[in-house]
Amino acid sequence: MNLALLLNVHENSPVVIDTLESIFTYATKDVLVLVDGVAWNQFNQFDFPVSLMCGFKHGCPKSPYRNMALGLKMLAENWPDADWYCYTEYDVLFTSDRFKKNLEIADKMGVWMLGNDGRLDDKEMPLIEAMLGSKFKSYYYLLGACQFFSREFMQKMVDMNFFDRLLSLTNQFTEGYMPGYCGYDVSEHLYPSLCRHLGGNVGVFASYDQTGKWHGHYKQFPIRWRPSLDPETENFTEASIMHPLKNYDHPIRTLQRELRNGI
Repeated sequence: MNLALLLNVHENSPVVIDTLESIFTYATKDVLVLVDGVAWNQFNQFDFPVSLMCGFKHGCPKSPYRNMALGLKMLAENWPDADWYCYTEYDVLFTSDRFKKNLEIADKMGVWMLGNDGRLDDKEMPLIEAMLGSKFKSYYYLLGACQFFSREFMQKMVDMNFFDRLLSLTNQFTEGYMPGYCGYDVSEHLYPSLCRHLGGNVGVFASYDQTGKWHGHYKQFPIRWRPSLDPETENFTEASIMHPLKNYDHPIRTLQRELRNGI
């Protein structure tokens, strides 16, 4: 399986290097690191063997959707023959290659997107719908920390020039603003909703609900928005992708480095 991966980073830190090492070990070496423009000068001496790209200067925590769109566009251009594409944040950690089996199953089931915390939602994206010239029948959500896109879905977006149109439409929104949208990051609703709109299915690995309970295949995919994973109760031995792990010396990261060194 050919996988191309986009890693979104906001600074040059040991956590970024640790995440990249895990990606190289278990996921792929076809990696594009997209750096928030405000931190680009930190990467002058970055010597990890990946493609580096300076993104837009967001400089704010809300809605990095323009950098995501730019990165996905470049990912499709640089690796057009990939079977799957992945967008992931710096504080994700890959801990095995088991997730690739899930991607193979998804291919057979007509699934175009995979991620965590999938649900129908009541958000609206009038500017996006105006750009498309049609209204979404439903709005779907996937957590933005780690999302997978099939080649078929990515090709659909390329064919309709989606990324360039989105970037052109939102060029004046320098602070992550999206008119008519009231969520945290429009990407979390935009891509799964567009996937369904274009005829694809959305798959969900696992979910973490508001009461603090896991559901689905969470032992393999313990991925949530917050809090950080508990090293005592959530250090699942069969895990394949984990999030969030923001600290380099977090016990789970430390253990996984030791395991990778053994490999």
